[in-house]
Amino acid sequence: MQSGGKPALHDESIWIATVEILVAPDDLSSGRTKGFINITTWASTEQGAAKKVARHLERYNWHLLGVERIHRFEEGITYEDEVADMLERTRANQDAIILGSIHTYPEN
Repeated sequence: MQSGGKPALHDESIWIATVEILVAPDDLSSGRTKGFINITTWASTEQGAAKKVARHLERYNWHLLGVERIHRFEEGITYEDEVADMLERTRANQDAIILGSIHTYPEN
């Protein structure tokens, strides 16, 4: 434990989440409102990471529709360039919540 009763930072790991989100029509140049985004952050558990992501999205008035995939970062795995950059930025800042590009799709 650190002073003040806060858990030591080594208790947390970097998590990579691929989530489906809902945004306002004016938020993206395409006008689309649904898409997928990769997000990296520090958390102690998978559930903690998902909650942290959902709270962060709310800051933009975006909504988490679902978690496609969430997993703990593992050394030795090759990630696509954008995710690799996000991981480096996250590694350097234990308060980080890094958002990747939004990949939208047309709605039916």
